[in-house]
Order: sequence, then structure tokens, then C-alpha cells
Amino acid sequence: MKRFATSFDPDGELIVVEGRIAGPRGSSGGRLVLDTGAAMTTITPELAELLGYSAREGLRRTRVHTALGSEEGYLLEVAELMALGTVLQRFRVHVFDLGYDDIDGLVGLSFLRRLNYEIRSAEYRVLVEPVARATA
Repeated sequence: MKRFATSFDPDGELIVVEGRIAGPRGSSGGRLVLDTGAAMTTITPELAELLGYSAREGLRRTRVHTALGSEEGYLLEVAELMALGTVLQRFRVHVFDLGYDDIDGLVGLSFLRRLNYEIRSAEYRVLVEPVARATA
């Protein structure tokens, strides 16, 4: 399998990677935090709306527990999510407000479990290797 490498900002407080999400209105790029402590991959309500999704398309309402408390949102199946050199079709994400103006979502373990990945902090890059066929 082919390895993929992406860099991240050495001055940033978080590991932010570029992603692309597709929806009824097309696709949009987004700034996604690589979060190995998050069980689910998440996007913000603003990004979901930009892509043409709303809570009406949600599969169910959800409550997500974070270090800051509990947030209400909904579970949504997006047409496609691409990050870290991997594309997943019909992928389920949580939608809720993350509290950051410049962050569009989180790449959580629901996405990462399909990959072997190595965070090379001193080199400011992430190495990724798919381990199985990328399906949701």
C-alpha cells in the first residue's frame, strides 16, 4: 500500500490537516483537527449547511461528551469525506459546534481506525498508510 504524508503548522496549538467533504451542494475544503481522543469524526453546523445538509437529514439527534462538557448535535451521513490521502464514501459524522471560528471539524477514530498513522511531531508531519479498503 502506498504511504501518504501531510505536514502541519509547527506554530499551531493543534494538528490541523486539510480535508474535503461532499454534499448536495457540491464539495468544500475544511480545516480539520486530527484528534486521536475523539471517537467520532465531526463537522461544524456551518460546514454542514454550506454543503447543503441540515438537521432534517440527520439520522438521529446526539449528545457528545467533550472535555468542556456535553454538546447536542446530530449524526449525519455525508456523501464523501477526504482527509489524509483517504476518501470515504457515505461516511457518518457528528455535527455540532466546536467553539473555534477557524476549525471546520475533527478527524476522529471513526475515520482513523481505517489507517495506520504516525504523528511525527518533531518533523511537523503525519504519515498515513491505509490498511483496508476505504469504505464506511
